[in-house]
Parts: sequence; C-alpha cells; structure tokens
Amino acid sequence: MKPRRIGVYGGKFDPPHVGHMLCAEMTREAFRLDKVLFVTSANPPHKKTGVLEAKIRHMMVSAACGPNSYFEPCDVELKRDGPSFTLDTIRELHRLYGPQTELFLMMSSEYLDPEHPWNLTKWHDVEELYGLCTLLVFPGRDHQIEQAEAWGKLIPQAKIEYLAFCPSPPVSSTLIRDRVSQGLSVWYMVLPEVWQVIRDLHLYGLTAPRRSSVGRKLWNSLRAFVRHIKNRMS
Repeated sequence: MKPRRIGVYGGKFDPPHVGHMLCAEMTREAFRLDKVLFVTSANPPHKKTGVLEAKIRHMMVSAACGPNSYFEPCDVELKRDGPSFTLDTIRELHRLYGPQTELFLMMSSEYLDPEHPWNLTKWHDVEELYGLCTLLVFPGRDHQIEQAEAWGKLIPQAKIEYLAFCPSPPVSSTLIRDRVSQGLSVWYMVLPEVWQVIRDLHLYGLTAPRRSSVGRKLWNSLRAFVRHIKNRMS
C-alpha cells in the first residue's frame, strides 16, 4: 500500500468560511493530498474566552466539509481533556493512520513571525512536532510570501513548504461574527451549509426573521396579481 498523504488543517473555525475551504482545496490539489482533515480546536491554549462551544463549531465544520469528498471533519481534540496542543493531535493522527502516512500541517504565516505571541518556536514540545509533519504555510493577512520565507529560515529544523498560490481572502471569522450580530448579510462568505447551522441555532446574536404565515403569503400574492390585472386594463 502506497503511503497516504493527509493534510491537517486545525483551527477554532468560529465559523469556518470560504477562505478556509478555498485554501484547503487548492493545497490538496497542489500537494496531491488524499484528503484534508479539518481539526476543530476544543480548548485553544491561546484563546481562553469568547469562543463558541466546541461541539457547535464542529457542527459547522462538518457542514462545511459535506460537499467535498476530499474534506473530512476531525474531532480528535474534542475527545480529550486539557488544552488542544497541536503536537498531541499530530501524535494521535499518526497512531490512527499508521507510520506510512505523511502528515502535512497547514498553518498561517503569522505563526512564523518572531514578534507573534504564539510564534511557532513557542509551541508545546515543538522540536518533536518538526519531525512528525511537514508544515504548509500560507500567507496570512497583510503578509507577503517572501516575508514568510524569511521568517522560516530562522527555523531551519522545520520542514516548510510555502503556499504562495493561496490568496489571502478578504473575509475572516471575526468579520462574519460581527456582520451576523448586526443583521448584515454574510452571503458568499460562508457556505450555505454553514449558514444553515448559524440560522437554525441563532448563533452570533442572530435574530430569527419574522416569517409570514401561509395565509399572509397567499394574500400578498393575490394582491400582487390584482395590481397586475389593473395595470394591464388601465
């Protein structure tokens, strides 16, 4: 059996948006990945408050992955206690998929920035992580890929590939949450399947729209028809 090549894309996904999905699909294709695992972070060590419940975020991840047979929601971090350290996740995935599987960890270039509070070199037991996976780095917002490559040279022990082909999307989870809370449209920012979950569960302060009764809809249709007839007769 040939070695499997699996992409690992972890995050809060609060909510997952089209930028996540587009980057994952382009990366899967470019690196001939057999599939991409979207790993919902259960307890992000750098984000203690303000994060939606993990099970609900994972519900949205599952909805987002549904249309693409190469995408798979992964709940390994929901099944264990304590902080969601990336190393523990990679170890578990190696155990699940076997030693022949190559893991490719997708991450934003911001974590290579030496000034970032959660710079890669500060991650939990990161030296072991370097030997367990290849890092696929895409340019974060306001970062050029050349900058990411310069930062990467400061970590020669890590195996890094750069995803210069991935566009930096003009959308973020923060933007989506803010727009939903203000009653503004998020069409084309999230997949319809994700919007369905947001709407059904009234997430991010969404107020349920007032729905007309069947009778009122019929009455409105009848009034529109009568107006149409009158206009044609005048």
